[in-house]
Amino acid sequence: MSLAAKTALITGASSGIGRACAFRFARDGARLILAGRNRAALEKTAAETGAVAIVEADLTMPGDLARFCDRVLEAAPVLDILVHNAGVGIYAPSFATDAEKAKSLMALNLLAPVEITRRLLPSIPAGGSVVAISSIAGKVALPGMAVYCASKHALNAYADILRMESRQRGIHVLSVCPGYVKTPFIGNMLQGETDRHPERRGRFGITAEQCAEAIRQGILGRKRTVVVPRIGWLLVAAERLFPAMTHKLMTRHLLGDGTR
Repeated sequence: MSLAAKTALITGASSGIGRACAFRFARDGARLILAGRNRAALEKTAAETGAVAIVEADLTMPGDLARFCDRVLEAAPVLDILVHNAGVGIYAPSFATDAEKAKSLMALNLLAPVEITRRLLPSIPAGGSVVAISSIAGKVALPGMAVYCASKHALNAYADILRMESRQRGIHVLSVCPGYVKTPFIGNMLQGETDRHPERRGRFGITAEQCAEAIRQGILGRKRTVVVPRIGWLLVAAERLFPAMTHKLMTRHLLGDGTR
């Protein structure tokens, strides 16, 4: 199976997971529409993957979303795959997150996928896929990343409900929950830094290319949820079964609260 001749819109395609998805989908012969804020990076990725169109847009601006969707539909009236990849993070205590930065994060991580889906879902035929790139932070609570976790938990809930509501139309909805991926994401935080224990993150880190392959397999297998690397499911299960113990360990690991 492959994605040959499928038309795919990938947001956040300038770098990281989005760029890796563009290359992986292109190897299957997909027709790509790439979206992002960095036009130069989009043009480079488009030239290297043979994308049929690029759409430069700031998805945090509500007024831009309608124009963005109109431009997508001009390039592809029928859309087989919609990948909501654009996202940003904040590393700050729950009680010290800048209000405007929190609004910007929610606008990009949650509200943009909701509005883009609303506008583009009618163009997705039966058999098509909507892919929400969430995070392991959308499954477990990570201290120091309260607003980011909230956005990804909400995105997962939205995807679950969209899946139920779109079932009769034959539209597949996939949630992808990566752990630590080696991308520029950490360096692009809206607030704060996450350099604590970088060597521990690296133990289970994956490349953007590995994540893109997991996304491709999730689309082809019409899976509900992909956690990558798979060992992340152990953390998800631990929080469900032993929440107090898991939260204590996560606090030690991520915040170094002196309880070692």
